[in-house]
Amino acid sequence: MKRQQNGQQQFQPVAPPQRRRDLEPLGLATLAGVVVLLMIGYSNMRDIDRLDRTLSDRLAKLEGQIAQVASRPAAAPAPPQRGPDPNRVYSIRTANAPVKGPAGAPVTIAEFSDFQ
Repeated sequence: MKRQQNGQQQFQPVAPPQRRRDLEPLGLATLAGVVVLLMIGYSNMRDIDRLDRTLSDRLAKLEGQIAQVASRPAAAPAPPQRGPDPNRVYSIRTANAPVKGPAGAPVTIAEFSDFQ
């Protein structure tokens, strides 16, 4: 502010306007939102760390089990199968054999037995 005194100008400092010290509702809501987001982020970080430790432990156990299986001696080959091949279709003559049921049935069952 200027003041004139004896033909000279003197400047007198102007006090800055007083700022309000209380927070506005929008500012409080923003601050609360930021705090909530930080808390959620921290919680998620802890959950991820806990899952990482759990998965690391389980992976270590699985690697140990794989190492045990790999270190076992090779199993002996299975003995050759004896008897008829279960995957092969055998043709059987049923002419003049005792029959029960219709002759044109879609499925025929032949039973063999040994009475010794």
